[in-house]
Amino acid sequence: MKHEWLESAVFYQVYPTSFKDSNGDGIGDIQGIISKLDYIKDLGVNAIWLSPCFCSPFGDGGYDITDYYKVDPRFGTNEDLITFFEEAKKLGIYVLLDLVLGHTSIEHPAFKESQKDEKNEFSDMFIWKPGEEPFNNKDNKFLSGIAERPDMFMINYYAIQPAINYGFYKRKAKWQDSPDDEAPKKNLQRLIDICEFWLGLGCKGFRVDMAGSMVKSDPKGVGNIEFWNKAISAVKKKYPESIFLSEWYSPVNSVKKSSFDIDFSSEYFLYMVWTKRGFDYTNRSCYLGDKSGYYTLAIKRFKRMRRVVKNKGYNAVALGNHDKIRMSYGRDHDISKVTFAFHLLAPHLPFVYYGDEIGIPYMKIKSKDGGYRRTGSRTPMQWDNTKNRGFSSSDEIYLPVDKTDCISVKSQADDENSLLTTVKALIKLKRTMKCFRIDSGFKIIKSNNGGNPLVFKRYSNSDEAFVILFPKDEKHTLKLNFIKNIDQFKIISNNLIIKDRIIESKGKAFAVLYKDNP
Repeated sequence: MKHEWLESAVFYQVYPTSFKDSNGDGIGDIQGIISKLDYIKDLGVNAIWLSPCFCSPFGDGGYDITDYYKVDPRFGTNEDLITFFEEAKKLGIYVLLDLVLGHTSIEHPAFKESQKDEKNEFSDMFIWKPGEEPFNNKDNKFLSGIAERPDMFMINYYAIQPAINYGFYKRKAKWQDSPDDEAPKKNLQRLIDICEFWLGLGCKGFRVDMAGSMVKSDPKGVGNIEFWNKAISAVKKKYPESIFLSEWYSPVNSVKKSSFDIDFSSEYFLYMVWTKRGFDYTNRSCYLGDKSGYYTLAIKRFKRMRRVVKNKGYNAVALGNHDKIRMSYGRDHDISKVTFAFHLLAPHLPFVYYGDEIGIPYMKIKSKDGGYRRTGSRTPMQWDNTKNRGFSSSDEIYLPVDKTDCISVKSQADDENSLLTTVKALIKLKRTMKCFRIDSGFKIIKSNNGGNPLVFKRYSNSDEAFVILFPKDEKHTLKLNFIKNIDQFKIISNNLIIKDRIIESKGKAFAVLYKDNP
C-alpha cells in the first residue's frame, strides 16, 4: 500500500540495549532512547525501527520472546514504551516495532505447557513431530530430549527458538497441520491480537522477522502469501494506516502479491563483495565489486524493483543492521560518504543503522546474547568522549565501547567535513527535495568502468539533481557537459573540486548538484 509519508522517508534502526542507558545499569533502555529523540530528529529521519524490546532471556538478542505484551524490565515498562511512541509522534517520527512471531523462546509459558504429555490448549501451538517416526532432518530442524511428550519440536533458528505452528502448505505426513486447521488458525489470531494491542498503544507498525517462513514446506511462498494477506488485511480493517515491513527479501511475494507495504530486498548485498570465504566488507563494496559485477546487478535490480512494487508499496535497502558487520569495517570516512550518497539518494526506501552515521567501528569481541560475530556490530552508541563514550555512567556496561578512537556524535557535530555532517546534509536533500522521492525520475547518465564514476539523475516537475560518485581511490576528471546552466546548481561534495565544468577528484569522492526548477 502506498503512503504519502513514506515517499520521502528515511528509517533509523535503534538497538535498544546499546543506544543510551538512562539509569546507570550498563544497559540501554527506553528512557534513554527518549532522551535522544532530539538527536534522531536533528539527524533528519522520520521513522524508527526498534529492535525487540519484549520480555526475553536474550538467547538471541531479544529475538526469543517470552511475553509479547510486556516490555522487558531491562528496558523499562509498557508505560515507558507508550511515552516513547507519544514523544516520537510529537517530533513527526513514526515507530515500528519488531514483530517476531515465527517462534518464541523455549522459556515462553505456552511452550512449557506444550511440552507436557497431557493434552492442553497449547499442545499444538508449536510444531511437534512424533518421536516414534524415523528421525529425518532433511527438510526441517527438529530437537528432542527436553519435553515430557515423546515428540521432537521444530526450531526456526537457534535451538532455543521453537517454531510456532502456522501449518504446512505441502503436507507430507499426518502430524503436519494445514494452515486451515484449528491450531494454525488460533496462532494466526494470536498474531493479529498482538499487532492490534501495540497499534492501539501508539506504534505505527511492524518490521516482521523471517516473514517468508511462517507457513512451512512452501518453496514458492504461496502459503505465506495467503497467510499474510489474511493477517494484514484483518489488522488494517481496524488500523488502515499501519505499516508492515517484511524481512522476506522478495518484494514480488511480500509487496506485489501479499499485503506488505515494504520489503527488504537483496540489494543489501551490493554493499559487500562475495568471495570464496564469504562476504568481504571492504571499501570497494559501496555499490560495486571489482570482479563480481555488483554494480551492474544493483542498477538492474533497482529498475526491476521499481516496476515490481509500483502502485503497491516500497522496496527498502538496509545499509547495515544488527545482523551484519558494521559498514565502517574496511571503509574510511571518504568511502563511507560515497556509500551514503548512493544509499540515501537512490530510488528506494533507505535504512540507517544507529552509529553508522558517525562510523562506529566494528569490534571483534566475545559473543553476547547469542550474537556471535554479530556482537561486534551491537556495541554502544558513542555520544561523546566522556566515560563509556557517554553511553552509560556504569562501571560495567553491556558491551565495550571503542577506546582506540575518538569517534563520537559530539566530535563530529560541529565539523563541516565530518561523516555525521555529510549524512545529515544528504538526508535533508532526501527528505525535502521532490526529485528524491521514491517514485520520482531516475536515470543513469554515466557508468564508466562499471560504475567508477557513476552518475545518475533524479528529477521531478519542480526540481532536479545529479549524483556523481567516485568510489575508487584514484584521481579522476569528469566533464559536466550533461548539465545545462550549471551555475544555477547548488552543490554538496567531498574530496573534489569543480572548475570550468570539469570535476577533479582526489580519490574517493562524491558530488550532488541540485536545483529547483522555475
